[in-house]
Amino acid sequence: MKQREVAIAGVYATRQARSIPDRTSFDITVEAVLGAVADAGLTPADVDGVGVEWPVAGPQYQDSQHWARILGSPLRYTSEGLQDTAGIRGISKAAAAIAAGLCDVVVVGGGIAGPRPPGMVGKPSEFQDPFGAYTVPMFANVAQRHMFEFGTTPEQLATVAATIRNHGSVNPAAVMYGKGPYTVEDVLASRMVASPLHLLDVCLVAQGGAAVVLTTAERARDLPHTPVGFLGVSSEMRQGQWSGLPRYEDLQQVGTDAVARAFGTAGLTPHDVDLFNLYDPTSFEVIRQFEVLGLCAEGEGGAFVEGGTLTAKGACPTNLDGGLLSYTWNNVQQMTLKIVESVIQLRGHAGERQLDDVEVALATNSGSAAQHFEVALLGRI
Repeated sequence: MKQREVAIAGVYATRQARSIPDRTSFDITVEAVLGAVADAGLTPADVDGVGVEWPVAGPQYQDSQHWARILGSPLRYTSEGLQDTAGIRGISKAAAAIAAGLCDVVVVGGGIAGPRPPGMVGKPSEFQDPFGAYTVPMFANVAQRHMFEFGTTPEQLATVAATIRNHGSVNPAAVMYGKGPYTVEDVLASRMVASPLHLLDVCLVAQGGAAVVLTTAERARDLPHTPVGFLGVSSEMRQGQWSGLPRYEDLQQVGTDAVARAFGTAGLTPHDVDLFNLYDPTSFEVIRQFEVLGLCAEGEGGAFVEGGTLTAKGACPTNLDGGLLSYTWNNVQQMTLKIVESVIQLRGHAGERQLDDVEVALATNSGSAAQHFEVALLGRI
């Protein structure tokens, strides 16, 4: 059976904010879904595949089949669970379903809103919580060992944080819009969360929604926007995420196999990338990912990000929307927005932050402490 070429035809992001108490997760998810469908120039009835959790209590909570009633037509493909409804992993599986002929139009995404619950992000674990090993210390453990082994400095981490936060400071859609500019000294002066990570080295916790619509490239060429396709995509998992204390020697190379496969499929090298939308739960993870990409050797990532490398005029423009550090992060759609920003830039619709001549955009998800990694290379088709 001949595989069909797949394209991204629609993207949409709702308002992002630290808290959106006047909305519910359900209605902001509906906004994201319908917004992406409209952006694609389609109607809800055109959708026959869904990778969006059902965020409403009741029979079969999270069951994506419920979306058939909202969209008004039968579904031929559904997927649920966080990793399959957000970001590169969810979008690549939806693309595979379309390529195989299981369905024709799939929407992937989600959202979260409403009163913010107290406490830390993440589900309780009896193997971690008694020792204070929530998300930030687990990422910090990997960063600390890198600094010990290679002399990476707090100033180099702070350079990443200040640069990306400054991108978000001038993005009207970002949660941290207007909060900058930030300096390296500002980052280092913010309180220590988990050594070596200061508060401004760590991503936001916010609310909002986002969605992406995929269809066949043939159909997408008749729709309003220039189709964006997958040049190469891959995932890598080393073990169950958040299972056990992450050690540098086990996790520094997480992503190397996925990167090799994605670039091999595309017939490209990291030097061909025009825009980097890297998953930035912490400033250090950006440094680590440039090493994983092979743009610098292991241990040289700290020096690599100095000298304006990550700015719009630098060698590797990175997270120009502000990333997770300044634009937004939540536990539902945080990964999808890396795809959304890549598509917006490839369309030439990014406004003041638009780069010239973007041909290849790179998006990544997750990082070392989460013990999985996804990468996608996107381009116009």
